Amino acid sequence: MRINLGIIGCGSIAGHFANDIKYTKHCRLYAVGSRSQKRAKGFAKNHNAACAYSSYHQLLADPAVDAVYVATPHPFHMQNTLDAIAAGKAVLCEKPFAVNAAQAAEMIRTAKKKKVFLMEAMWTRFFPAMIAVREWLDEKAIGHVLSIRADFCAAFNKGPKHRINDPKLGGGALLDVGIYVVSFASMVKSAQPKKISSSVHMTKTGVDDQAALLFDYQDGTTAQLGCSSRHSIPAQGWIYGTKGTICIHENFYHPNKITLCRDGKKEITRNFRHRGLGFRYEADFFAKCVLDGKTDNDIISHEETLAIMKTTDKIRKQWKLKYPFE
Repeated sequence: MRINLGIIGCGSIAGHFANDIKYTKHCRLYAVGSRSQKRAKGFAKNHNAACAYSSYHQLLADPAVDAVYVATPHPFHMQNTLDAIAAGKAVLCEKPFAVNAAQAAEMIRTAKKKKVFLMEAMWTRFFPAMIAVREWLDEKAIGHVLSIRADFCAAFNKGPKHRINDPKLGGGALLDVGIYVVSFASMVKSAQPKKISSSVHMTKTGVDDQAALLFDYQDGTTAQLGCSSRHSIPAQGWIYGTKGTICIHENFYHPNKITLCRDGKKEITRNFRHRGLGFRYEADFFAKCVLDGKTDNDIISHEETLAIMKTTDKIRKQWKLKYPFE
């Protein structure tokens, strides 16, 4: 069985996602909505969607649409999601799930009240490579986790009016690329830090473009995380334990290669191949949850999504970074 999926927003992330729909088992790209009819038609033609709508509300009013993927800039995630839930549509909401924890809580509360499936689109969690990493962790392959390291730094080289630098659009590296490293640490620990230390560089527009984060956990584990929109470094993830190390090779946020090193044992490296960029995995998982009538999931639950947003709120509070619309 397949669900008819509508996409809200026609930006680059929506295009990458739409390209991968053809590789799924349970999704059919049925409709796309944009504020521009011309853009909606062009997107629908490029990705073989049956319907193109010049407004999000027109898409949501279509009874043939079973669920929507929200791919707009994150300041609009809450309203787009609430509108979709009101229309009875299941929602896959692109990361960051919202701008702050208050928004995330409202989205989750409404979905639960309406009994509509809602999930954060943290695509990294659903790759076969990352599933294998979680299996190694569950098996205690490296013993007790002692520390975590991850970086996502990409030079955007954009001007002050670009969304990454615009406070009116929730700009900054933390919510754009930093959300990946925060979510990675959350996945490994199944917990949020008890203490957060951070250092940040701010742009002239008043948002973060480089940050170093140090998390301290209740059990003594630490996480060293970095994010930047002003320079690039290899995006790798490392998990260090009492009996070994797990490396998620570049790029850890859409992983294809993982290595397990254990004391006194032969190194194990696993390579994974897949068609497309890998959005198919989260899309199929989401669709299956919708078909099964679920209201939450066990890979990135409502509880964890909200906890992660609370962590990013705490980080921004240290920086005194508050957006104009908050």
